[in-house]
Amino acid sequence: MGSKNLRFSKSLLLVILLCCSLAGYSQQVTLTASSGTASGSFTTLKDAFDAINAGTHQGAIVISINSSTSETASAVLNASGSGSASYTGISIYPTTTGLSIASINTSLEAPLIDLNGADNVTIDGRVNATGSMKSLTVSNTSTSSTAGTSTIRFINDAGSNTVKYCTLKGSSTNASAGIVFFSTTTGATGNDNNTINNNDITNAVDASRPLNTVYALGTDTKNNDNNTISNNNIYDFLSRGQASNGISISSYNSAFTISGNSFYETASFTAVAAV
Repeated sequence: MGSKNLRFSKSLLLVILLCCSLAGYSQQVTLTASSGTASGSFTTLKDAFDAINAGTHQGAIVISINSSTSETASAVLNASGSGSASYTGISIYPTTTGLSIASINTSLEAPLIDLNGADNVTIDGRVNATGSMKSLTVSNTSTSSTAGTSTIRFINDAGSNTVKYCTLKGSSTNASAGIVFFSTTTGATGNDNNTINNNDITNAVDASRPLNTVYALGTDTKNNDNNTISNNNIYDFLSRGQASNGISISSYNSAFTISGNSFYETASFTAVAAV
């Protein structure tokens, strides 16, 4: 009888541990909302954005990153009022140090995070959005030259968004995109009043460095206006074989504020071609 009870106890313990493990896995990303369904848990940021786009969670929304996520496709957040999406603002931050939102699809020929007309979104890399330590890495490891490949893209009138205290990594070899990409619009005004502040911005794959770390290319008569790129460390970004840029502001952009950024290489740099 004693041995049977012992076997039963071990089996029960294994079931409990398995359930706890699965529960922890599903809690990689947690969400609270002031209206609609009040809370949710997800394995990826994309899943959380999909639920917001579907109107499941509404109002003022907080997304907590509790452990690193492995994204297989773009995390696209649509504009509030587009389809079923209805929110006033979204705050995203890690709850512990050393976390990442990263693509595991090395051929992801698209943005990792795509703010598609989204407004009032803050991605804050500090633990619980306090202090000054950068504790969240956002990384697209794709080396694709396909148009739009980037780590964070602002498109279709994305406005009043902030990315701060993050480490942003990308390695797209598309000359008309960047790790951070202010893109075009099908809306009315362009991608305006966005802030990129106090981030580390660098390559994701050193052997394939991006051609631009920050790139802006807007739409005729609908300029991207009044965006701020400030106090960022932009490093290990120069391409060894092609012309490359730290910050490139191309056509149909105006009134950008670019200040306090540092540009540097952390090791000796040798070009392999004249550029």
